Formats: sequence, C-alpha cells, structure tokens
Amino acid sequence: MEKDALLELVAEILEVEEASATDSLEDQGWDSLANLAFIAEIDERLGVQIDADELAKAVTVDDLQALISAQS
Repeated sequence: MEKDALLELVAEILEVEEASATDSLEDQGWDSLANLAFIAEIDERLGVQIDADELAKAVTVDDLQALISAQS
C-alpha cells in the first residue's frame, strides 16, 4: 500500500482530516478499536492478514507500512 493511501486510511480510522507518518499513533488517537478497524480494512482492501500482537508494537504510520509490507 502506498504511503499516501495508508495515511488516508489511518485518518479515516481515526476520524481526523490528516494523519502524520511520523507522529506517535497513540498521540493521534489510536486505540484498541483502531487496531481492530485497521486489521479489518487491510484484510478487506489488500487481502493481507495482520497479526494483532505485531500491530500492537507499531508506534507510527511508518511502522504500519512496514508491517503491511512484511505480511504481503
């Protein structure tokens, strides 16, 4: 997934206008519900299954992108 598309997805999940690639997900409002929404959206859009334990280690959008890349 391209970084711009991932940033749009994160913004959609967090219900904000714009997400930052480098700011902490937690500082942007990421929580356990966002984890669930992210797992479902990535599975639906890309057919990639994200491990919840690995997702819990992600700190930034860049980490999310690396996680997607590693799983696909």
